[in-house]
Amino acid sequence: MATRGDMERALREAEEKYRHIFENAIEGIFQASTSGRFTSANPALARLHGYSSPSELVEEVSSIRDQVFLDPERHSELIRLLLQHDAVTNFEARTRRKDGGEQWVSMNVRAFRNDEGRIVFYEGTMEDITQRKEGERALAESEERYRTVIEHSNDGIAFARAGVHEYVNPRFVEMFGYDSPEELIGKPITLIVHPDDRERVVDIHARRWRGQSVPARYEHKGVTKAGATIYVEVSATEVTYRNEPVLLVFLRDISERKRAEEVFLQSHRQLEQLNEAKTKAVHHISHELKTPLAVIQGNVRVLRRRLEHESRDGKVEAMLAAIERGLERLFLMEGEADEILRTSGELEAEGLVGELIRLREKVKDLYEVPPEIDATWEELKKWMDTHVSRIPDAALQVLDLYPFLLQAVEKAGELAPHRQIHLKAEGASGAYVLMEPTILREVIDGLIRNAIENTPDRGFVTAWLEEKDEAVLIHVTDCGVGISEENQQYIFDGLFHTKETERYASRKPYDFDAGGKGLDLLRMKAYAGRFGFSLSVKSTRCRYLPGEGDVCAGDISRCPFCKSDQDCVESGGTTFTVSFTKSREE
Repeated sequence: MATRGDMERALREAEEKYRHIFENAIEGIFQASTSGRFTSANPALARLHGYSSPSELVEEVSSIRDQVFLDPERHSELIRLLLQHDAVTNFEARTRRKDGGEQWVSMNVRAFRNDEGRIVFYEGTMEDITQRKEGERALAESEERYRTVIEHSNDGIAFARAGVHEYVNPRFVEMFGYDSPEELIGKPITLIVHPDDRERVVDIHARRWRGQSVPARYEHKGVTKAGATIYVEVSATEVTYRNEPVLLVFLRDISERKRAEEVFLQSHRQLEQLNEAKTKAVHHISHELKTPLAVIQGNVRVLRRRLEHESRDGKVEAMLAAIERGLERLFLMEGEADEILRTSGELEAEGLVGELIRLREKVKDLYEVPPEIDATWEELKKWMDTHVSRIPDAALQVLDLYPFLLQAVEKAGELAPHRQIHLKAEGASGAYVLMEPTILREVIDGLIRNAIENTPDRGFVTAWLEEKDEAVLIHVTDCGVGISEENQQYIFDGLFHTKETERYASRKPYDFDAGGKGLDLLRMKAYAGRFGFSLSVKSTRCRYLPGEGDVCAGDISRCPFCKSDQDCVESGGTTFTVSFTKSREE
């Protein structure tokens, strides 16, 4: 039987345990009077409200309603609930710290009544939930932003689960001609898919839902409420919506683009047919010219030999010379026509290889291509590469560009001693590229010759080297008449004449105005596609000769507009740029 001493000892131990819990609890614990003052508080509560000790809190807070609660009406709501229910849990309120700072707390409070039923004091706990509330606020703001974006998106957006729409945005409703989201929510996704594509769309949707590989983006025909056909581009990803996994689907109306593509393809087919007819005609004319030209040339030679021992006047000789010059020009034109056809064929073949690569990637985006089909595609590409006449890798060498540039400038100076051109090269050794040497020389020589032929005497031609990031650039600048902005887009097509035929027909290489037929530039374009470098041009038409029919005097000293050589340099000119990928010397 427990003695009085045992009972007192047990009571002291219980009080000590309670005091230990009270003093060391993480949550703030308090008792408060019905008059609105704290009567006791633990250290955690004092810290929560920014006081140094519980006694300081009890002494300085004379009104919990006005000093602790940021909104006194919220305190009144708490008291009302306690009067009604005697206990309140998870009651949230904003409170004020001693230093004036604000925080959110969650309270559990119980009212204690006496035998007469009157509340005599309150007891409870407080917990700081500021971080949680800030997170909830940030989440709410984020959800509001995303909701605003989705509601005002130009793309149709839907949440779908198990093949059924759970949400659609206003643009989705508008895109398919419905009156409200309710007409689509809860309905199968196939409702807006054209019958031609329903099987494929359902298959992609099911595989994506199972986590299998599907195209990141694909297109299909859609059908509106009125039965009209539209074209849409679709992409989707898995997200959580209302605590459930769903597919977030984006749909973009591409009907206008598809119609434009159809018009473009139709026009493209027509242009291809015209181009094919033109090519056949040129090829036929070129082929048919060879035999009669050879016959005429042979007869002229026979005629010249027969007349060799006969006296004849200068008119006959002039006539024969004119015929021979005309034949020489026709043979040159025939050869150039063959070269243009051959080079154009190479460019077209390279374009087909590019189209093949793009088509392959497009199909891969839309469908899962079986390995055997992909392997066949790769073999077809290799076969086409072979027929584009690509140079084997063994022929490529790591070359220092500047020596090639310097040699080209020196060679041009030797081949054009009759021209008064200020010709110079600028740069330094150490810029390496992977190229075929003969092709590199042909490209640089062609650009420098083109610049000289378009620069009047006493003008300047500069070939200079520039290293930029991972590229090495060769610029060739002249101070010629320049090319109009309208014509710059045609200079690499092989048929653009920069000068009138009668002006350049009688000129020799490096003469002023000797260039013009564009064949060299067409050939460079083919090389660029074959070897992976790029060509570009910047040109300013001479401000003194703005019209295509305006003629340059060919010598700055004879130009009525220029008082000095520098005037010509500043009046206009052209810069061709070749950009190579930089290579390491080793």
